[in-house]
Amino acid sequence: MAAMISTSATSRLLDTAGTLDLERVRARFPALAPSPDGRRIVHADAPGGTQVTSGVIEAMSAYLRDHNANSHGGFATSAATDTMVEGVRTAVASFLGGWDDGIVFGQNMTTLTWHLSHALDARVSSGDELVVTRLDHDANISPWLHLAKRTGASLRWVDLDPATGRLHLDTLAVSARTRLVAFPAASNALGTVVDPAPFVDAARSVGALTFCDAVHAAPHVPLSQRDDGIDVLACSPYKFFGPHAGLLSADPALLAELQPDKVRPAPDDGPDRWQTGTATFEAIAGIGAALDHITDVGMDAIGAHEQSLSRRFLDGLSGLAAVTLHGPPNAAERTPTFAVTVRGHSPAQVAAHLADRDIYCWAGHYYALEPMRALGLLHDGGAVRIGFVHYHGATDVDRVLQALADLG
Repeated sequence: MAAMISTSATSRLLDTAGTLDLERVRARFPALAPSPDGRRIVHADAPGGTQVTSGVIEAMSAYLRDHNANSHGGFATSAATDTMVEGVRTAVASFLGGWDDGIVFGQNMTTLTWHLSHALDARVSSGDELVVTRLDHDANISPWLHLAKRTGASLRWVDLDPATGRLHLDTLAVSARTRLVAFPAASNALGTVVDPAPFVDAARSVGALTFCDAVHAAPHVPLSQRDDGIDVLACSPYKFFGPHAGLLSADPALLAELQPDKVRPAPDDGPDRWQTGTATFEAIAGIGAALDHITDVGMDAIGAHEQSLSRRFLDGLSGLAAVTLHGPPNAAERTPTFAVTVRGHSPAQVAAHLADRDIYCWAGHYYALEPMRALGLLHDGGAVRIGFVHYHGATDVDRVLQALADLG
């Protein structure tokens, strides 16, 4: 099970100036160790999934070794499972700024969002409206497209300014028939950080629900669901140094009102009512260990370090005439995730060139169809996505910049 890290551990990850001791941070991630032949990989594919700490690996192994049992049984290993799950549920609620009894564990964010969308069928009818944005990953668009198709509702779109990578908030419109306003906390494609306030205010003005995709934001920026007034928020632990799994955080009153698909013997109340079948308990243990790590490092330290990486990368890009950045040019308005294209080279060719230099990153649309469409890149191979997190350093940034410069 996830081990609790003492508060004194935090000081060991900071240097005398209060900034991250990068080598100590990196030592927690086995995948970041040099290969046997001395190669050091730059895992710049972090927006698609981060590396995990040794604590996560051990927590998952320890659960399977010492406590493996289904829940709600009258024996020791089952009781240990229940205790672990509730402890992690509380930790997740704290991390997201949600409710202890509103945390639902699932396979992934997309599956949980589909599950919720079907439960909203009874609340949406012909002539109603659902608001979505053109900045979102398709996991925060397709479930609502299908909800509209099933119920006869229509979609209102919040448009994206391709020149800045920010949403045109003057296209955020609601009416008395609006039932849902869905938006991202940050763009998985462009790195744009989104202020939830305009979306929450618009939804509240007409009594609509809000749904926030926090998958990309979770490893980079503090989340405060309750304080922000967000009804439902979803994210994926494998994007914040944990295992492949999904999390949905919702107002418990809302979860109680809706009727999810479930088998008859499943609980009739509480978040377990929303979990179809047996949970992946070893993954939940790993989630707890990932959150221990984040708490230990501290989101303030993570944010400050990542801002320095963003500034360094943006400054370096400014000197590469062949490289085009898609998204906000200001480090303060973004995460350290960058979509770029290189003149004379397809995104796939650029990604292959980087891979040859032990730099791993994605090329394509990364399920962000609408942003790529708005940028005019969807049918031209998309873009190259380069993403850093707090375990990267200046050397990693410089290696990527040099590899891009070699193409120009």
